[in-house]
Amino acid sequence: MKTNTILAMVSGALLLSSTATAQDYPSSKSTSKKTLIWRDEFNGKGLPDPAKWGYEEGFIRNRESQYYTRARQENCFRKGGKLIIRSLKENYQNASYTSASINTLGKQQFEGDFRIEIRAKLPQGQGIWPALWMMGTNIQQVGWPKCFEFDIMEFVGHTPNTVHGTFHWWEPEGKDKHKSKGSTIKESDLHNKFHVYGIERKGDTAKVFIDDKVYFTMTAPPNAYQGSFRGPVYLLMNTAIGGEWGGKIDDAIFPQEFVIDYVRAYRLD
Repeated sequence: MKTNTILAMVSGALLLSSTATAQDYPSSKSTSKKTLIWRDEFNGKGLPDPAKWGYEEGFIRNRESQYYTRARQENCFRKGGKLIIRSLKENYQNASYTSASINTLGKQQFEGDFRIEIRAKLPQGQGIWPALWMMGTNIQQVGWPKCFEFDIMEFVGHTPNTVHGTFHWWEPEGKDKHKSKGSTIKESDLHNKFHVYGIERKGDTAKVFIDDKVYFTMTAPPNAYQGSFRGPVYLLMNTAIGGEWGGKIDDAIFPQEFVIDYVRAYRLD
């Protein structure tokens, strides 16, 4: 989701990526004992629980067009046991669009071997770009991409029926020290049906899945920055509009809603 995410996908780094096309995907069901350690079922009304979620505010990355608002119910709220991130076409703070980006930085980090499951229904349309992702909690100390990044789910409206899972890291050698690798999976009902998006990490290996299908697995390269893939991470959920990957925006699609039913985190034993 960070700026160089897009550059990697449209440059030579695309050679690192692959598209999952086979019908028989490995199962996402964990073979380890799992213990629930953190959750949000989004019960109640109004803004998300401030003990669990913080906000990004303003124009953050990727030359995107939206202004991310802080604790503004027009863009982020709980209703009917769901969290809704609502993207709007409106004039606000010198922007023509608003949306929300929430995260657990400084409130909840995920360490060691873990599994995250997020049940969600995606927004759609040209210019929309929702994401579920994680970064190292050391981002403020070492910056991106040394902090590494797990993209659990990204969707871009100009490429329908396609979910992207991508990892980003830093290596000291070579001209382009930012590295990325990922895959995609095709699904036809991303917007009218809930799916479970997730990641499972054991040691320095992580895999991403949708429902019961693992479509990308990777082990940390030997030259990756220290602690990459193994360090503590935090969770981000957002909808971007336009930008380097979202592209041209169709104003007729708004409002759009990213609906999240739950987030559940497990420790793997």
